[in-house]
Amino acid sequence: MRLVYLARFGLAAGISAIALTATAASAQQQSDSEGANAGSDMDNIILVTGQKRTQDILSVPTAISAIDETQLDAAQVTDFSDLTRLSPSVTVTDGGNSASSTVSMRGIGTFGFSTSIEPSVSVVVDDVALLQQSQAFGPLSDVARIEVLRGPQDSLFGKNASAGVINIVTKGPTSTFSGYVEGTVTDDDQQKVVAMLSGPLTPDLGFRLNGYYSDRDGYITNLETDEKVNAEESYGVSGKLTYSSGIMDLALTGNFSKTNSNGSQQTYYYLAPGVLQNGQPIDTTGVDVGLGNDKVRLSDPKIADSRQYVLAAKADFDLGFASLTSVTSYQYWHLNTGNDLDFSAAPTLYQSGPYKATQFAQELRLTSPATGVFDYLVGLYYANGDTDRTFTRETAPYLSFLRRNWDSTASTETLAAFAQLGYDLSPSTSLTLGGRINHEKVGVYFSDNLSTPPAVYEGNASDTALTGKASLQHYVADDVMVYASVASGYKGQAYDIVSGFDQTSIDNLVKPEHSVSYETGVKGRFWDNRASFSITGFWTDYRDFQAQGVDSTAGVPQFVLKNVGKLRTRGIEFEGSVRPVQGLDLFGSAAYVDATITSYPDAACYPFQTEAEGCMTIPGSTSQIQDLSGGDLANSPEFKFNVGGSYEVPVTNSANVFFTANYSWQDDVNFSLSQDPETIQPAYGIANASFGLREAENRNWELSVFVNNLFDTTYASSITNFSTNGYSDVAVVQTLARDYRRYAGIRLRIGFGANN
Repeated sequence: MRLVYLARFGLAAGISAIALTATAASAQQQSDSEGANAGSDMDNIILVTGQKRTQDILSVPTAISAIDETQLDAAQVTDFSDLTRLSPSVTVTDGGNSASSTVSMRGIGTFGFSTSIEPSVSVVVDDVALLQQSQAFGPLSDVARIEVLRGPQDSLFGKNASAGVINIVTKGPTSTFSGYVEGTVTDDDQQKVVAMLSGPLTPDLGFRLNGYYSDRDGYITNLETDEKVNAEESYGVSGKLTYSSGIMDLALTGNFSKTNSNGSQQTYYYLAPGVLQNGQPIDTTGVDVGLGNDKVRLSDPKIADSRQYVLAAKADFDLGFASLTSVTSYQYWHLNTGNDLDFSAAPTLYQSGPYKATQFAQELRLTSPATGVFDYLVGLYYANGDTDRTFTRETAPYLSFLRRNWDSTASTETLAAFAQLGYDLSPSTSLTLGGRINHEKVGVYFSDNLSTPPAVYEGNASDTALTGKASLQHYVADDVMVYASVASGYKGQAYDIVSGFDQTSIDNLVKPEHSVSYETGVKGRFWDNRASFSITGFWTDYRDFQAQGVDSTAGVPQFVLKNVGKLRTRGIEFEGSVRPVQGLDLFGSAAYVDATITSYPDAACYPFQTEAEGCMTIPGSTSQIQDLSGGDLANSPEFKFNVGGSYEVPVTNSANVFFTANYSWQDDVNFSLSQDPETIQPAYGIANASFGLREAENRNWELSVFVNNLFDTTYASSITNFSTNGYSDVAVVQTLARDYRRYAGIRLRIGFGANN
């Protein structure tokens, strides 16, 4: 089957490349008749900052995607989790709230309930790496570009980028006084307002202010209260102040956001005939159990209320021989959660508790000019962060053994030095070497408040790691570059801070995760820069991969963080874009990813797994394990692609009509690492489209209509086997994304000045 997908991918990539080349040749033949309109399209040269300096994307010897406003609009990307529509190697697992959700790249991500576990994919916003990946989940606002760097990026980004980096770049001040107000209403009862004001205060001083407010009704019905859950009210404001003196550029940024939500609420996906919960029949009156079920019975709705702010100062000093960059930041994030786990009208099982994360970070970089045969980037990084969590689980009297009440603090202090050196072996061939030495001290405080007096456990540990990267690139033509690279990845050790934490948890620290990645690729532009492509092949081996598992102690299921033996992810990625005529932009990407567990002989069994299905009892104990060697990683489709585009054409001297469309498709996935056959999501595809009118020159007014999930395709963003939560037989729940069904909306923008 994998060979079939690989063949399909190769055929699709080949056809795409041939089509691009044929289109270019055809267009070149027409260039004489087109005159000046057929000239070089310099706007299609993409500049990125994912290597901590401004570069042409064609010159970066790594797999990197640059997602611009055109693509974001075509795919209706308004939320962080929507990025999966445009980057086939990226997947998101919805855990019910942002703290339990995770983003993966090339099949690799970190899903765990431990407070201290680090992400495999780092999220960076305007040069500031977020402490918790959870902070990224939410609305995207005032975004200029999103860069997706795939594969280990530890040399430049540190210990929580072992699978990749998502680099979000927001917009800067405009050169003239500008602003707009934009309103959106949808048929699933959302009202949203966005406003922006920007411009110069003096010739050297510029500002930009952006704010949004959104209120959306829920799409899951609680039959007990006849209320809608999965509703969300959010608002935020961001500001940027820039100053340039000729030898110094200074940018001060700040943003604040707040979200009040009662989702994402799970619903029943499957119930075995006659299944009981805690010995009682399950009331499914009015509930249509199955894919797309949007009815539930709850005594208490979910709570997922968050607020955060990030303050940062970035200063660039021109030293003549090099530039010195300082990035200072402070971030704060608070999340309050509540979850009714029993799916019944009785107050049987409810857990809640807040998270709070803070971090101060300082980075210094010295960057040489990109001219000459030799260039360099050297830097120092320091960060000090804490994540506090309080957890309470309340139960009915007959489930008192499941009660929990604890609070904890996970601390991390990091000091690192890094460098990246480039040398031109010839005018067309370059060698790049990079490395990072990272020292981290982690600490834990845990208080079990059910004990009298509370049982307190404290500990700390430190680790030093060296990671590196080497790449060789060669221009086979002026606008065609081939490269090969090898990189090592590292993710730090962690305490498994969950219910049941004790001295054994301190003594058995979860070991660091290591990886080695090999990558080769070709990138190019042609047809006067109107068309571009990128093809990448990769192979990455992981050892001591950190993964969430389930153990059973005295018959009570307990989530635990473990080191999986070995993993391997390998595959091929393709990206392409073309502008065949003025106003028409087409883009597409595809990925074949084979993400496999190569060694995990003592993995947890899935609920009700039998001996015939591979579940074995350890001699002399009641613990059961299975051998997952050869199994697939959770929520990692083997094949995924997206295609889309936008077309804009004048209808009057001052107005243009425009159309956008995007279609993404993915192979079936299993959401369970334990290969549970009950948690498989079949293959599906989602289409989004919009059309409208806008002012031609500066987009100072615009009216559009959009449709998400155009063909009304029902799917689940996660599927979980809940059978261990007191069920007598198989019980499976699902999480439904907002676009699990089709919805449409109207958007109106009115502004002035140059709105970019």
